[in-house]
Amino acid sequence: MPEYLFNQANVQKELTDFFVNEKAEISNFGSTVNQTFEAYVFANVIKWYQNNSWNVRIINPKTKGKPTFKLKFNTRGKPINYSYAFCTKEKKSCQIRHGLRTHTKYHRHTNSKSANIVCDIVVMEDIDIDYYTTDNALPNENLIAFGEVKHMSAYAELIASFIGLTYELKPDRLKRLRIKKWNRPDNISSFLYVSGLLYPTAKGIVETIERRKFDIDIYSFDNPMNE
Repeated sequence: MPEYLFNQANVQKELTDFFVNEKAEISNFGSTVNQTFEAYVFANVIKWYQNNSWNVRIINPKTKGKPTFKLKFNTRGKPINYSYAFCTKEKKSCQIRHGLRTHTKYHRHTNSKSANIVCDIVVMEDIDIDYYTTDNALPNENLIAFGEVKHMSAYAELIASFIGLTYELKPDRLKRLRIKKWNRPDNISSFLYVSGLLYPTAKGIVETIERRKFDIDIYSFDNPMNE
């Protein structure tokens, strides 16, 4: 078996240990490998904030009056029914959400249909969305960053698709930002995270991203987050 294949059982145990204060069980981290990889990335984003001197607290929904850790592995569902991370640093605050519906940059309230995308990972401004229904979408101006998560190796078209997704959600990140004077801000950059490797053509697209100085990241087995 190739060493880069994602080991669901091992990761579920690691996640149980990571979320020990939430009394999470292995079953909380998905029944499919895809779902467990999403949970793994959600935890890694939390670690990124912890590593960058943010204080992080998990906010859990209540089941029969008792806080219960629960991630969102479906495009449907009210945000209030799922766990999220509340992060603070000095006077700054944000939330890390899983599976949150978000308006695109180009959505207008005059649209006949809502232009929104359910993002695997969302870092958002600290606003109250407890009243959201399953169809409500986060206003784009409250979106700080997003993450796309894929349990697969990456080919060129996948990287290009992520650039297109960034254009819809955070087009301001597709400018020449990572120049010599650029320093990584307090918040994470939008990212694509694949569980496998980058094929040669995908690496070629990543090289063009670096040359164009876009403020986005591509993570993979051999380029993991937080390492």
